[in-house]
Amino acid sequence: MAEENEKAPSISQREPSEPVPVPQVESPQASAAAGPSIEAATRSELISRARSFLSSPQIQSQDIFAKRRFLVDKGLNETEIELLLRELPPQLPRVPPRTYPQPPPSGLLTLLIGFSKIFTWIAGGSATLLFLYHRFLLPRILRTAESRKSLKIHQVSLLKKLNASLKSLKETQTQCYALLPRPDPHKEPSAFAGCHSLLDVLTEAEIHKLEINELPHLTLLRCAWEDFRKLPDCADSNPRTEELFQVLESRIPWLVSAEGVPFERNLWEVLSTTSVFNGLTSQDSPEEVSAPVRWAYVPPKPAIPTPFLSSLESLSSTVTTYQPQSTSSPYQYTLQAMSEFTGYISSNLYTPYRPPPLPGTTAPSIGEPADELKKEIRALKGLVLNRRSFMPTIPRVNIPFGQVP
Repeated sequence: MAEENEKAPSISQREPSEPVPVPQVESPQASAAAGPSIEAATRSELISRARSFLSSPQIQSQDIFAKRRFLVDKGLNETEIELLLRELPPQLPRVPPRTYPQPPPSGLLTLLIGFSKIFTWIAGGSATLLFLYHRFLLPRILRTAESRKSLKIHQVSLLKKLNASLKSLKETQTQCYALLPRPDPHKEPSAFAGCHSLLDVLTEAEIHKLEINELPHLTLLRCAWEDFRKLPDCADSNPRTEELFQVLESRIPWLVSAEGVPFERNLWEVLSTTSVFNGLTSQDSPEEVSAPVRWAYVPPKPAIPTPFLSSLESLSSTVTTYQPQSTSSPYQYTLQAMSEFTGYISSNLYTPYRPPPLPGTTAPSIGEPADELKKEIRALKGLVLNRRSFMPTIPRVNIPFGQVP
């Protein structure tokens, strides 16, 4: 079709002398003379020729404006040209020539080859890594795991042995310490045991440079209880909790401050938990109240010493009072002379060797201060070493085990 379009000449390029397939339209003077019938026949013939002209395949591909201009030149009016153009079938768009570039060659084969190479490298690398892992790393990992397992088993066995030894040690200590005296939980410090009032406690605290919160709780409560019983009309009565703490706060105003409130709470805990203070219900309290109101101080009974403790105390007193008899040996002077002689020999042994002077030379000076000092030090060292070797033994008195009181 493109070749036919190229061969078909355009309407605008035709020369006026070229014959046109459409018949020539007669002039208006001839048509007017011929009559209206001849003019109508000629007009219809002209329209039919114009229709056949527009229907030819060579003209259909031409420009519509060129067709319209050509028909106007041949004598057709605008209405007739518009009707003829509407009768024509719709024109298809002109197909451009097939001058598309050729597609590049397919790269599928190259892509497949590249993928095969990559997979080959991956498979080879994985096989190499697996070989290295099973050949070198896996045996080391297995040996390490076995070593850790054996070490763990060994540590567990050692811990079991340690627990067993600790258990046996605890049982042995329980059996051995049964004869030892038990510590007294209500024992007061020796410095505050002789205090019988809060003023004495404060005086003792000033002597030992102690703060109020460092004083023993039991001593404060006992002294407050004794101060309350020293009040008039309170000699035979036990104080209530409020009265006991009122006595403490009157003697120690620090308890009322914000810092003393925790210490006062600790005093209440000691008062309510210790066994030397017994809570008694007063007679004038209501029956439904079961809490103790008055506190009675019961001095702790002295601990009865065990036989083992009594024997230890008697042994310690005997050892401290024992004085060995000093006997003078008749060989004391001989021993001293031998010690001095040994020191002299040792000093000569530690003295560096000095060759005798050659004939015709003068002997070196001996009385230099440094040499004398070294000689004295060596002599003293030898004397100390030999005194340790020849030191007389201290006489010991053999006391039979059954005679120990």
